Amino acid sequence: MAGNETRHTLTLGFEGSLKKVAVNTPKDEPRPWDADTKTRVVGTAVPRVDGHLKASGAAKYTHDINLPEMQHAAVLRSPHACAIIKSIDTKPAEQLPGVSACLSLAKAGERVLFVGQDVAAVAASTPEAARAALELIKVEYEPQPHVVDLGSAMQADAPKVHLGAVKERRTEGDEPGAGGGAKASGNVRHAPSMKKGDVGKGLRTAAVRHEGFYTTQVHTHSALETHSIVVRWDDRERMTVWSSTQSIFSVRGEMAEIFGLKPQDVHVITNFLGGGFGAKFGASAPGSRLGFIAGELARLAKKPVSLLLDRREEHECTGNRPDSQQTIKLGASADGKLTAIHVVGRGTAGIGTGAGIGRNAFGIYTKCPNILVESADVFTHAGPGTAFRAPGHPQGAFGIESALNELAAKLGRDPLELRIEHNEHPVRRRQFELGRDAFDWTKKRARSTDQRGRKTRFRTGVGVAASIWGDFGRAKAASVTVSVDREGAIEVRNGVQDIGTGIGTVMAMVAAEVLQRPLDTVRVKIGDSELGSSVGSGGSQTTSSVTPAVRNAAEKVKARLTARAAELLKAPVSKITWDENGTASARKGKTLTFAQLCKKLEADTISESAIRPRTYGSHPMKFLGSPMYQIAGVQFAEVEVDTWTGVARARKILAVHDCGRVMNELTLRSQINGGVILGTGYALMEQRVMDRKRGVMLNANLESYKCLGARDVPEIDILLTEVHTGANSTGAIGIGEPATIPTAAAIAGAVMDAIGAPVRSLPITPDRVLEALSPDA
Repeated sequence: MAGNETRHTLTLGFEGSLKKVAVNTPKDEPRPWDADTKTRVVGTAVPRVDGHLKASGAAKYTHDINLPEMQHAAVLRSPHACAIIKSIDTKPAEQLPGVSACLSLAKAGERVLFVGQDVAAVAASTPEAARAALELIKVEYEPQPHVVDLGSAMQADAPKVHLGAVKERRTEGDEPGAGGGAKASGNVRHAPSMKKGDVGKGLRTAAVRHEGFYTTQVHTHSALETHSIVVRWDDRERMTVWSSTQSIFSVRGEMAEIFGLKPQDVHVITNFLGGGFGAKFGASAPGSRLGFIAGELARLAKKPVSLLLDRREEHECTGNRPDSQQTIKLGASADGKLTAIHVVGRGTAGIGTGAGIGRNAFGIYTKCPNILVESADVFTHAGPGTAFRAPGHPQGAFGIESALNELAAKLGRDPLELRIEHNEHPVRRRQFELGRDAFDWTKKRARSTDQRGRKTRFRTGVGVAASIWGDFGRAKAASVTVSVDREGAIEVRNGVQDIGTGIGTVMAMVAAEVLQRPLDTVRVKIGDSELGSSVGSGGSQTTSSVTPAVRNAAEKVKARLTARAAELLKAPVSKITWDENGTASARKGKTLTFAQLCKKLEADTISESAIRPRTYGSHPMKFLGSPMYQIAGVQFAEVEVDTWTGVARARKILAVHDCGRVMNELTLRSQINGGVILGTGYALMEQRVMDRKRGVMLNANLESYKCLGARDVPEIDILLTEVHTGANSTGAIGIGEPATIPTAAAIAGAVMDAIGAPVRSLPITPDRVLEALSPDA
């Protein structure tokens, strides 16, 4: 142990498996909350502190910003999947009344690579005038051969998407450590493989083998609030930006870099955000230079500019979850021991990168001695993919979990027992067992067998799948300030954005816990770059990055309050105690209420700032050899299938999830509900449909692009397995990603159980179910 560290003996683990573990923390770090810590506010179910603003319509989103003399921007986008621009003439648009600025975004001789790519932009006094101006811009294109589907793009004679090197775009929404790749060969760019043992030998020596081909679709983010940005130049070297973003500070950094400004001279505000699932990092979208467009138009017009994308633009150029094709080979001994897992995945993120298949096959069923996972990006002439709630993992989960179900059938084994036998994570094993009992797994499997035997029209089935993610909380990224004034008002400040998950409420709860005050005495100020540096909201890192900094700052404030109480009560600091009402006491019955103490502060305000240091614990299991904790989760699904029509409906999902220490049970359950709903839509409905001849998305709206409706949402039950990891001072970890990873895979398993045959492609539409059903089913 270093001299600048303190060793704590903590009680870590989960119910039924707690143990004493030595953990070293920085010397000025408070003793981490562990299983022995009893909290009063943290862990309860608390409504969002800003809920009344949203319910009443008082909350202001970027779409609601309306500044004096504000201009409205519109972008002319390529109608071709691939073309060379011969000429651009914006002069007719510039002469239209109401137009304040025009901007060419491409040059003669350049290639456009997908339908929706930026070509030119205008700013005008009204949205209608801006759209009318776009119609006047004259662009001459020379169409080129294109390819938009994965299979065709891999052929040797396919039109080449990129003629030069491809730069990988990564954001805070991507999984740390993932990504990278070799130089592209044609349209195929191989990513680093994950390997252990000798998979060839494992397959050769297997008594039972399975090979299957599994596909998943392109899945668009479809956030309720589309990408939007408002830019106002305050003077030649300072600007204010309102942005619908998951990362205020990546917006600040991007705008500063584009326009040659100091970061501190770019003021970014995101008071409320209407959804973000990975596509809203930075000032721009993955396929559109929104930050540059709005900022440059505002500079040219000398007026604020608002750029709000419509739904078609949102589908075409702001990112998506890439599709996948996975060839999976499994081997097992006669007694059901896995001998090999070999996955070869291909996917397209359009003109972008990042079409991986996650770590499910490599990192969950680790008792298999031989594993090889290979993947590659395949470039196509379509809008770029980007991070989308657990990048790659839902695709990978569907593939490996479906293959395991088919192998279990060949072995005559219960697919749940096969999973339990090959999982080494103690929390995940406990989740499998808890779910098995709570879901009545064995009885429901027997019912499915009976219905198949009787060839009933309506059949039910059950499935199960697991998730893997890491505790990616970031050190030194969030600086939180906590202050107390002479009126006893507590304020928590940080520049984090709330993407709808309720981080502001959790911050208030942690401060109230430490200072032993009522929650309604704590005011939280977030959503502004001038409130202190912070993390982006992606990769399930926000709560585990920010709440430890809140606690650490609040503990510093409490230490100063304790010192002041000791002075006033004429007692040693070590003798001052606090009760649950925030009253400070010394020996001989001397007390000071919180209000009395605050009135006697020597300054108007006590204020302290703090950060979260490095992760210092990962009990009971690390994430694939890294120093961080591995987050476990499993989900059980029950479906009903109409064998006459092929319609499959998810009736019930049981989500059993590891969430570290529960911060706010209400918003935690809301996060899990949202993940399940997203995963159910991915399993049964959502898919991008492309016209191969024209390269155009045919369902770029919310009428033909089918998201889950209220009547489609299954009954969702949640079991929380609280785990004390010793990772940080609050014990918080994330839940956003783990909650959606296994859903589609579990539903696919349930459909197989219902009809007795696998559906190997997502979404599981009626035609695919009918195709899978045998003629005598």
